[in-house]
Amino acid sequence: MDTVKSLLSPFGLNSNSLQDTLKLVVIGGTVETARRASVTAWNGFVDSFFLTAHFCQEDYPYDWLMHWLSKQPAWGRSREFEITTRTVGRNGLTQSTTGDLEEEEIDEDDDSELVHGRRKRKVAFMPSPDTTHTIYYRGHWLRITRTKRYQDYGHYSALKISVVARNNDILKKLVLEAKREYEKDAEHRVHIFMADTTYGCWRWNGARQKRPMSSIVLEPAVKEMLLADCKDFLRSEDWYAERGIPFRRGYLLHGVPGSGKTSLIHSMAGELGLDIYVVSLSSKGMSDNTLTTLMGNVPSRCILLLEDLDAAFTRSVNRDSNSTGAPTVPTKAAAAAAETNNDGSTLSLSGLLNSLDGVAAAEGRLLFATTNHIERLDPALSRPGRMDVWVNFTNATKWQAEGIFKCFFPSKPSLTTPASDATSSSQDASQKNMPIPKRKSPSHAVPILEEAEIAILAKRFADAIPEDEMSVASLQGYLLKNKTRPRECVAEVAEWIQQERETRARMKKEKEEVSSANLTKVLGC
Repeated sequence: MDTVKSLLSPFGLNSNSLQDTLKLVVIGGTVETARRASVTAWNGFVDSFFLTAHFCQEDYPYDWLMHWLSKQPAWGRSREFEITTRTVGRNGLTQSTTGDLEEEEIDEDDDSELVHGRRKRKVAFMPSPDTTHTIYYRGHWLRITRTKRYQDYGHYSALKISVVARNNDILKKLVLEAKREYEKDAEHRVHIFMADTTYGCWRWNGARQKRPMSSIVLEPAVKEMLLADCKDFLRSEDWYAERGIPFRRGYLLHGVPGSGKTSLIHSMAGELGLDIYVVSLSSKGMSDNTLTTLMGNVPSRCILLLEDLDAAFTRSVNRDSNSTGAPTVPTKAAAAAAETNNDGSTLSLSGLLNSLDGVAAAEGRLLFATTNHIERLDPALSRPGRMDVWVNFTNATKWQAEGIFKCFFPSKPSLTTPASDATSSSQDASQKNMPIPKRKSPSHAVPILEEAEIAILAKRFADAIPEDEMSVASLQGYLLKNKTRPRECVAEVAEWIQQERETRARMKKEKEEVSSANLTKVLGC
């Protein structure tokens, strides 16, 4: 005891004060332990009455619930929230909740925005993460918590919904109702997903407005044939299963650039109600394992788009127009150039073939592949079973030019045209049903001509277009520049064609000069 006193004396302590301190520590620790145990027990007792559902941002039900919640008044009256101009979820829809503020309410310079063409935005109140909110739904109180979780590639949001109920029927009804509302509001949009080669997953890239099939002008019966084939495939799953055939269908769209291949795919996705999953085989970091993982994670009902299929192996396989399908041995100059342009892509032809129809390949998807040079494709890649339907896209024909012109310029029915004649052509009927563009400024108003005059102008325009020389994209570009001048557009088309020919000749000459200079430089090295 004397020793203890001697040790404590320099600090001004004695044995009695030490004993009192230890008692307080023990009592405090015991009380805190008891408190935590009681809180845990109480929370466990309360949670035992709750049914809890978890929703991850990377899956569709999360979007359904977030879209449904954005329309609930209680969600907009949260006392702890984030202010954002970004849309909720992945649907790209403008939400209208009680927590939204239109831009004119907070911006005093609204007129200047209209002058400069800036689009109005809506400021939305979104509840902060890690906060719990209560919403009354069908006789039940829902406890809703939005959280953020972290992984190696970043963070993602999650949603937790708890409800006091004897079974999970109320949660099922909630999810189904949210799904119906989401699909109703998103029925005019097509969702686009891009392949992330870094982590081997799909990233949502946005929602695009559906494009009507009437806006795609192809040769007669081509659209109808493709659409009928796709619909027949989607409803033939049992037929494929009974015969042991993999439930896959491939479409190869080949032809000149700017002929409408991608536009057709976009339009068909909207017509079929499918999302589009886009893979660029020449993207940085693409490998056999990455592509196999991506292909295995594709949903069963979607459009899988492989863009520029001929450019997938330009760095690793040397082919020419006379290729028989076997890769040729690259020259030293070509090998040096490939090494210089190497970006980490190690995709091989065998890896691509296995990902398309291997054991791990997804089924039930519509595969669309586009290429500008079908002669460069390996026969094993374009054979039936992988690419079942081939569609050749050429430069615009006179028939297409006439149809594109009618799509660009609306018309009003002629008083002298009988009703039977007005509906004789499906293309003219679809044209009459197209909405007339609304312009706020009179200087940008589109003149509405009589249907008979539009038909005459379209015929004159088509007669001036040379057969199979101008691309569909170039025609659309010319019409866009003259979208308010239908008569002048026809009168000036011959001059535009001449300018296009001169521009193409000049660009071809410049390209040949650059190629010649590069070849001379490589050979000199």
